[in-house]
Amino acid sequence: MEYLIFGLTGFIIAILVIHHVNKGRTKKKIEEIRTGWSNPKKESFDFDSISKYADTIKESKFHRLTNQTIEDIDFYGLFAFIDRTTSKVGQQFLYKKLLEPTSNTTDQSEGLISLFSTDKQLREEVQLELIKLNNNGAYNISSLLKDKLLEKPKWFNLLILDITIVAGLMALSFKFPVLVIALIVPVTLNMFLHYWNKNNTFQFLKSFPQLNNLINVSKVLVKKGDQFYDKSIEDGVLNLKSFQQKIALINFDNGTGIQSELSQLGTYLTELIKAIFLIEVFTLFRLTKELENKKASIQLLFDYVGGIDSSISVASLRAGNIKTCIPTFVSCSKEFHAKGIFHPLIEDCVKNDLLINGKSILITGSNMSGKSTFLRTLAINSLLAQTIYTCFADEFTSPILKQFSSIRIDDNLFDGKSYYFQEVNIMGSLLEQVESPHQNLFILDEVFIGTNTIERIASAKAILSYLNRKENIVVVSTHDIELADMLDNEYDLYHFTETVENNELHFDHRIKAGQLRTRNAIKILELSNYPVDVISEARQITTTLRTTKILSEG
Repeated sequence: MEYLIFGLTGFIIAILVIHHVNKGRTKKKIEEIRTGWSNPKKESFDFDSISKYADTIKESKFHRLTNQTIEDIDFYGLFAFIDRTTSKVGQQFLYKKLLEPTSNTTDQSEGLISLFSTDKQLREEVQLELIKLNNNGAYNISSLLKDKLLEKPKWFNLLILDITIVAGLMALSFKFPVLVIALIVPVTLNMFLHYWNKNNTFQFLKSFPQLNNLINVSKVLVKKGDQFYDKSIEDGVLNLKSFQQKIALINFDNGTGIQSELSQLGTYLTELIKAIFLIEVFTLFRLTKELENKKASIQLLFDYVGGIDSSISVASLRAGNIKTCIPTFVSCSKEFHAKGIFHPLIEDCVKNDLLINGKSILITGSNMSGKSTFLRTLAINSLLAQTIYTCFADEFTSPILKQFSSIRIDDNLFDGKSYYFQEVNIMGSLLEQVESPHQNLFILDEVFIGTNTIERIASAKAILSYLNRKENIVVVSTHDIELADMLDNEYDLYHFTETVENNELHFDHRIKAGQLRTRNAIKILELSNYPVDVISEARQITTTLRTTKILSEG
């Protein structure tokens, strides 16, 4: 009786200790969740892994950012700031979402975003589920969406004959013991095949267990309430039930776990049986074939969980100290209005207003005055408006657009391409979009600066007129004031400027309507302590050129 009481007491103590440990872990997770709310992540970003889902899914889409635009707007830095997801699934989903602006004028997830913004308890319950998919291995779930997971060797069907022979010899050996000797050859072969198959198993070492987690998390989330319920998710979970049953037959243990001698013996015996009858080999190939036929269910669950997580991320972003607004969309027209728009990655960024009504925009101004930053600001907010329906502005009104840019061009000498040829290629790709049936936003920082003045201005005028066709919106910066008169009927003129006070340059970084009337390039050289002779000669040449009208007045 004393032993029974002793054992029962020990069992109860063990249960209490486990409960206390789990409670402590949950409390720590909640503290991490609360600390991260409304704040950017401090972790590093593995974009090779984050981009796997976006690179794997080849479905048709309204638009996908070009590599040039990704570089122009510092997309990776922007994503690192926007991303407040809890799981790796949500992170991959959000990355794809930001990369592919939509043509939808309403956000289907706005209801969830509002719910997570107001119901803290529910949000944290959901995040505690999502955190189960925060292991780096969850990045590999998307690899299961490939068309072909595992190629069967040509001799695979012979394994059925192999197993039949082994089973037959084993059965007959009870009556004819001498047949045990005959078992040596096929069993040895099967042992070899079993461990050969471990190489195949290894590539699914992370994806299969994480897919199992995704299914389990989906099961929990779909029961969280009406806004989470989706009959197709229940069907998707049911469709993958056989996967969860079969995965138990495959050993994904990497050998690092601590086991008792007794449990190790059980593991060895189980492994021996699996090897003799090639259980893992058959199960793995059947399982991969099954998943190839159930990709739709995997993607359905992935998008479901990812969509919920990205909704929490947007709610967290909007809850921060930085000003945001929900965009307003208008029908296809050359109309655009932004009030108090700013760049989210620049601390204390100056806000600007812009009104486009019937004409595109030509912006002039000196270097460092804010032109390039303003162009990036427009591109970023147009992108975010059509992805997470959240803009960094007081107001943002725009038609649905496809965003294209040419702001930062590299002179790739390694590929043998000059700056000018890089420009030619990029501009050519933009011109191809003009006659397409959708409305475009073209954002350009200078046109053909890699060539001589006369041909640059002539080519720029022709290109800007062509890009401005239909309802396309073009916002371009230039130092060539001559373009203002040439494009007067197609482009409204704006400028950035600076002032010189007490021999110091002051930039207000505010965009202003009209033409720039001042030139400070030589003054900047003077403030930079260039030799007096250089400054004097530069001013004399400028006067001569203007007198002979080689350069227009600015």
